[in-house]
Amino acid sequence: MRANMVNWKEQMKERPLFGCFVTYGLPDLAEYTASLGFDFILIDNEHGVMEQTTLCDMVRASQCEGVPAVVRCTMNEYDHVQKALDFGANGVQVPLVNTVEDAKKIVSLTHYAPLGKRGTAYLPRAAGYGMVDDKCAYREEANKVKLVSVHIETVEAVKNLDEILKVDGIDVYFIGPGDLSSSMNLPTNDPKVQETVKNCIQKIAAAGKIPGYYVGNAEATKQAMEWGARYLVTAITPYMTAGALKYLADVKGEKGSAEVKDAY
Repeated sequence: MRANMVNWKEQMKERPLFGCFVTYGLPDLAEYTASLGFDFILIDNEHGVMEQTTLCDMVRASQCEGVPAVVRCTMNEYDHVQKALDFGANGVQVPLVNTVEDAKKIVSLTHYAPLGKRGTAYLPRAAGYGMVDDKCAYREEANKVKLVSVHIETVEAVKNLDEILKVDGIDVYFIGPGDLSSSMNLPTNDPKVQETVKNCIQKIAAAGKIPGYYVGNAEATKQAMEWGARYLVTAITPYMTAGALKYLADVKGEKGSAEVKDAY
């Protein structure tokens, strides 16, 4: 079975999945992160600087480790979503989904007809370079197995969440604390922000959907799971930074800290 056709997202019905952002455009780093034991990696093409060929190689590197790779697209436009799915990503995550119309657009872009308007081609990597035997069966299965994650990260999105949750074809509703706190003009750790995050996660779960959340450390992860989050994403960079700073403090005889600082 091709790596992009594994129905890995079904595991979230039974347990939380733990993923990791990879923000630097390097296949080796994607492979390294995947080898650590995460359930999936989330390649950050929104804030990372990456070429299409690099993105493809990062997806391939993670999948060669047996770990699904999701691409966070730069925006909710056809070419960004289409390319990520064509080169075989296990799903896409799309920022700034603020309205029902935004959500419906993402569903349309990510699904083959009759569920959507995803462009159909069988020569790209996703379809085995043209070696698909039953094209109808491939399209149907591709619609089922790829993950569609949308960001709820603005005051507008929170206001429209009840209606957005009614849109079929979305797997994960991902709360982005950085953008949400910025939209609220408050620090990320402000009680009002945290209460909004909690309410959103609980509302998503109550609707029978999968809440997702960025978590900067183990404590935040446990809290989010208690609220109901099942798609939890951290980032490799803060852990690398903490380890390096501790090493330098140790060898220089300085007082250092191994604390992992929240990137958001």
